Amino acid sequence: MLQRLEVIDFLRGFSIFTIVLMHLLQSFPISPFLMAASSFGGAGVHVFILCSGFGLYLSYLNRPLTYIQFLKRRFLKVYLPYIIIILISALIPFYNTSSDKLLQVLSHVFLFKMFFNDLESSFGLQMWFVSTIIQFYLLWPLLLKLFNKSTGVIYALLISLLWTTIVAMLGKSDVRVWNSFFLQYLWEFVLGMYLAKCYKLNAKIVNSLNFNILVPVCIICVALTGFAGIKGGIWKLYNDIPSMIGYLFALLIIYKLHIKPINGLFMFTNKISYEWYLVHILVFSCTFYYLYKLETFSMVVIAVISFILSYVVACLYHWILGKMKVC
Repeated sequence: MLQRLEVIDFLRGFSIFTIVLMHLLQSFPISPFLMAASSFGGAGVHVFILCSGFGLYLSYLNRPLTYIQFLKRRFLKVYLPYIIIILISALIPFYNTSSDKLLQVLSHVFLFKMFFNDLESSFGLQMWFVSTIIQFYLLWPLLLKLFNKSTGVIYALLISLLWTTIVAMLGKSDVRVWNSFFLQYLWEFVLGMYLAKCYKLNAKIVNSLNFNILVPVCIICVALTGFAGIKGGIWKLYNDIPSMIGYLFALLIIYKLHIKPINGLFMFTNKISYEWYLVHILVFSCTFYYLYKLETFSMVVIAVISFILSYVVACLYHWILGKMKVC
């Protein structure tokens, strides 16, 4: 088994934490400023995709798999846990009251939901990510062939920018199946592959970034992200680059502070990161549904209970999948 890279585990764990926190906060009537600020937590998706490219390519460099072997492993680790949650969600009457529930379930099972916007986020607004990452898996051999060069990141970035421009020109910027198509995130995935290649050649590269680089770049990128978010329009369309870099460098700054309890918590959270991503919206919905009925708890208490319970359920689901030999 490959030795785990602590910083990648930390990045993935922290990323899922901010994504879940963002979804929780935006479930409540918060101020416009807090709504905008919490959206920065969504940048965790960009880092998650970068880490996916890093992990898959590093694994490939150490132990290449055939395409069939690769898909089989991804089926067990990604598709199967996802479909189990979809089926459980479909059995909860109040969670999805659509008259097209059967069609929605089938769209997830057979993955054609990634082409229809009204199906994409059925059974959870976060489920779009599964479509995107599966698109990368299906095209894995092509990605290896086209971007297995030092210039691959540049080509991937140009393709992503071109796709963003096309989506904007078509007026589809707010349509999930368009703005979350894999080409939108291609540069992040390929950047992860490139970093894995650099790490394979020189493991000390992990320590090459110091605070003199991390802090100013982080401040500049976060400022650009905030500016683009406030201005909106065409500025927001190309916000992925400063958003991802600013978020990534902020996490690296926290990691390099070497606060053991914090680093340890998020490295552990990485172990259940995918399970937490899958279950958190479902747990939030169920918790809200029952606790609001009691008319006993304040909004803050309900939020705290929902967050903690989603983490516990994710741990339990991870344990169950382990018993099933899935994770």
